[in-house]
Amino acid sequence: MNFRGGGATYNSLPVRENSINLSNSVKIDKTPKILVEKKKGFTLAEVLITLGVIGIVAALTIPNLARKWEERAIISKYKKMYATLSNAYNRAVADKGDPEYWDLSDKASILKILEPYLNVAERCYNKKGCVSDGNFNSLSGAVRYGRISQLTTYPKLRLNGGFSLVVLDPLHNGCEWDTTYTDINGNTVTSRITNDCGTITGVITNAKGKNYINYLGKDHFVFQITPKGIYPYGYKSKDEQVKKYCKKGSPESDDPNYNTNGQTCGTWILRYDNMDYFYE
Repeated sequence: MNFRGGGATYNSLPVRENSINLSNSVKIDKTPKILVEKKKGFTLAEVLITLGVIGIVAALTIPNLARKWEERAIISKYKKMYATLSNAYNRAVADKGDPEYWDLSDKASILKILEPYLNVAERCYNKKGCVSDGNFNSLSGAVRYGRISQLTTYPKLRLNGGFSLVVLDPLHNGCEWDTTYTDINGNTVTSRITNDCGTITGVITNAKGKNYINYLGKDHFVFQITPKGIYPYGYKSKDEQVKKYCKKGSPESDDPNYNTNGQTCGTWILRYDNMDYFYE
């Protein structure tokens, strides 16, 4: 027995060559496993059904949205038109006195009186132009004045702000005049009209061409000139009268309102803040 120092006994047995070396004989794959899940796509039928549903929803909603946008745009322009006319009238009265004393002997006279108080873009008076092209029809579709833009018999002004003014009917000096009509019994009746100086028409500007129809109550509106102000036509009328003369009515020429449907639509807009008479 050999001793080396005072430590542990020295083992002189040889190491066996066939001992298991774990580091060399066992290999562990530490690469992470990625699980790939198979995803299914949409079938052609599903895509077509989805597109069909979207198309149906769009067809139902887009026209209504466009109609509502157009309606609100017209109402806004009409109110601006009315405010502009009222302001010009009030300033003219302050400078020139009451309308009973204005010279309204011809159609152009009212435009000449109001012009200094308006933001005028173009002065046509009895020349062509200044208003939207196309026929001017009643709400029922009757042609009332034809293509005013091409006529020289109606004095016109085009204003900055998206509308024009035109005088279509004679005015009345002193704001009083006589009218003659036939009553239900066939009798001819003459009646005295007071506090009515005549009418002036406001036309919303558009560039839709000669084939476009400018409807009374949608594209142009009638205002009454009175000693107390400018008001929408029919401003004193009861609701049933306003509705009677603001509807599309019958397309037949024997309808008594055929040529005047739309006259009271400005009053309708101010009372109800909608244009259901046209878009219903």
